[in-house]
Amino acid sequence: MFHNTVKQLKAKCKIMAINLSIVQRPNPMDKTAPRKYYVSTQSAGEVDLEKMSEIISEKCTLTETDVLAVLTALTKEMSSNLLEGKIVRFGTFGSFQLGVSSHGVATEEEATRSLVKGLRVKFRPGRRVQDNLLLVKYSLSTK
Repeated sequence: MFHNTVKQLKAKCKIMAINLSIVQRPNPMDKTAPRKYYVSTQSAGEVDLEKMSEIISEKCTLTETDVLAVLTALTKEMSSNLLEGKIVRFGTFGSFQLGVSSHGVATEEEATRSLVKGLRVKFRPGRRVQDNLLLVKYSLSTK
């Protein structure tokens, strides 16, 4: 349904510009290696639940307070379901799931939960997000 050609998407959507900058970083695997330059995204600011509630309320019949209540409940339910090991799907927007990073070992017998290094939330973009990513333009700022 949302899988469109780039031409169709451009006709329907506003083309967004992502600001980029050049940053120098060390090699995390070899601290003695020469630092390299990378292109990195720059934040264009942030938006919190209160601001999103205000914006959403202007586009529908719900009040800002009602939208905030729904978004607050949504974040609580999302956290609870993730912690229960469930995948949380947001339709064509995408899905969220917990994942771990762990140390590798040579044999299955050596694999235990003590190998877990960390827990993270993984986001998998859905068709709507993937289609909109086709519209992104880049703007590289020089110092």
